Amino acid sequence: MKRARPAEDLMTALIAARDQADRLSEQELTVMGCTLLVAGHETTANQISLSLLVLLNHPAELGKLRADPGLIPGAVEELLRYTRLSGGLPLARVTMEEVELGGVTIPAGEVVLPLYSAANRDPSVFSDPDRLDVSRPPAGHLAFGAGAHHCVGAQLARLELQEAFRGLLGRLPGLRLARPAAELRFKPGKTVRSLRELPVTWDRAGCPR
Repeated sequence: MKRARPAEDLMTALIAARDQADRLSEQELTVMGCTLLVAGHETTANQISLSLLVLLNHPAELGKLRADPGLIPGAVEELLRYTRLSGGLPLARVTMEEVELGGVTIPAGEVVLPLYSAANRDPSVFSDPDRLDVSRPPAGHLAFGAGAHHCVGAQLARLELQEAFRGLLGRLPGLRLARPAAELRFKPGKTVRSLRELPVTWDRAGCPR
């Protein structure tokens, strides 16, 4: 469809790199398109819903943000740390040489599965790591990976999350769950944890015009 209806966007540029410049194979183009969809849309969209669910289940922390929207950028970092977005095992890494990690020697050629969600609850890095604290000073969470594997879209995702919560908290007073959290269900077998739905309600009489 995008081939038939090009526009000034990234996918059109990638298609041109395949069809006009022969810089991508058809398989590479397909993989790139799927990667952009999952990494550029699914992650942020589901991080918004999962983070909102966490906030609605922590009314005291939600109240802090309503009282002081200036806390939102730091709260986004805390929610990225606190919320588990991955729905399965991470991508495997292979050690190129012997390396010591956390007092354990890993031989060259071994498969390593980095569990970022566990690292984000590391008590040696985060005090009281299982507690949500939207005023917690950022301390280097690994929600976006690290080093050569750091997400290239991290800053865009941060801005999208910040604006989403400014809008949700600023324009929907009294935002709350419309059904008990225990009744919510997740989509099975997804790489990115996804709620089937997140029904909410708010005080419509207090909405800004």
